[in-house]
Amino acid sequence: MKKEHPSIDSKTCAGCSVCVENCPMDCLKIEDAKFHGDIQTIAYLANPNTCIGCGICAKVCPIRAIVMKGVN
Repeated sequence: MKKEHPSIDSKTCAGCSVCVENCPMDCLKIEDAKFHGDIQTIAYLANPNTCIGCGICAKVCPIRAIVMKGVN
């Protein structure tokens, strides 16, 4: 079975952190603001080595900004 990791659409992600809060392996994080006053942050896969590919993040994303994709 091919391992999958979350692929987060940076244009769709609202940075709500629902995926971060529900990740059982604590792999996802919300990026830091790029500049003072920046309110457009997104989630990212901070630790791909601990990701188990469970897909919970994609299932709980309220705006469907995350899809699971195969990794090499």
